[in-house]
Amino acid sequence: MNVEELKKIVADQQDIALEKLDDKRIIDRDVPDLLHYLTIPNALAILGVRRSGKSTLAIQLMKGKRFVYVNFDDENLRGITAKDLRSLEEAIYQLYGEIDYMVFDEIHNVDGWELFISRLRDTKRIIITGSNSRMLSGELATHLTGRHSDYILFPFSFKEYLTFKGIKVEEDWFYSTKKRAELKRELDNYLVNGGFPEVLILGRSQLNVVYNDILFKDIISRFKVREIEKFREFSEAVMSLYSNEVSLNSLAKTLKIDNKTVENWFFGLQNAYLIFPISRYGEKVKQRLTYNKKVYIADPGLISSIAVKNRDKGRLMENVVALHLLRQKQLLGNIYFIRNDYEVDFYDQNSRLIQVTYATDKVEEREIKGLMREKNKAKELIVVSWDLEYTERIENREIKVIPLYKFLLK
Repeated sequence: MNVEELKKIVADQQDIALEKLDDKRIIDRDVPDLLHYLTIPNALAILGVRRSGKSTLAIQLMKGKRFVYVNFDDENLRGITAKDLRSLEEAIYQLYGEIDYMVFDEIHNVDGWELFISRLRDTKRIIITGSNSRMLSGELATHLTGRHSDYILFPFSFKEYLTFKGIKVEEDWFYSTKKRAELKRELDNYLVNGGFPEVLILGRSQLNVVYNDILFKDIISRFKVREIEKFREFSEAVMSLYSNEVSLNSLAKTLKIDNKTVENWFFGLQNAYLIFPISRYGEKVKQRLTYNKKVYIADPGLISSIAVKNRDKGRLMENVVALHLLRQKQLLGNIYFIRNDYEVDFYDQNSRLIQVTYATDKVEEREIKGLMREKNKAKELIVVSWDLEYTERIENREIKVIPLYKFLLK
């Protein structure tokens, strides 16, 4: 591609970015101060599932800054090579002169992009986005060891969903019967529709569009999957196992696929940020590696759309709690589940044991027993229910029962 062609593409994309900055309908995301990580020569990578709002967030961070935005998912840039990136850089400088920030959206679509970014980040503040967890495991990680920061962006949380709906929750809402009922009603809607921004704008029919885009653009094409129908069957089988342990060997036998293929396909789902496996807690690292993992889906709307036959409110609640913890932690290794002759849904490194149950009148005894048997591991013992709230003491330990909407908002 020549410089003149690239100038037209970049100028059009910059217009779109500037329009987004002026769009009053776009909400601020509930994220930490990501600009803090943009100090030369450190690059910021915003990663996450396709359509979660990574591009919009990157542009929002540029408000009041001298920046340029380039989207490599644009069909006009299809076929661009690493050699063309030098021409792209020249096109940017010819158009905008001296700039401070460069945003490169889905740049991993270009083979060999890593050295380009490695060179630029010595003089510019760089943001890259991607829906591919492998993008930082190659040359970029080699060249930028300790000099890039990663942030995983999920679709809207329940709090962000409420902001999108124009609902601002005040502290007194938790005491008002009417307001609590509104929160539970919206939480029910969130469990069905999820938090993909375009789904909330265009309707539930977009969930299938988003799901198919993830499968075809981020997995099938990148991993060169040939048995497409069999892969779709596999993906839907994994999705239906949300909030459950997954045995890849059992899936291989059930679907009549060899173990190696199942492992590769499972990694593909994880690589695209569609699923998030959480490890079973073991005293030794070797134990954690050999145990089956529990799987959680990136958005509750996808569960309601794809795993319709397996829709279970308690499991949906557990999936939403998992996403809430993952947003807070950002590191999967810090969250576990515990299974012995009982189960604890979550054990996190904040010294919390957390059970999730669709309880509306009474918490079952087995939920409490699981917490009490592992009580020495944690400072806080929590049961997340649908709408119960109270505190009780057992064996001199305090157990907090909290409704899901309050757990997600506080």
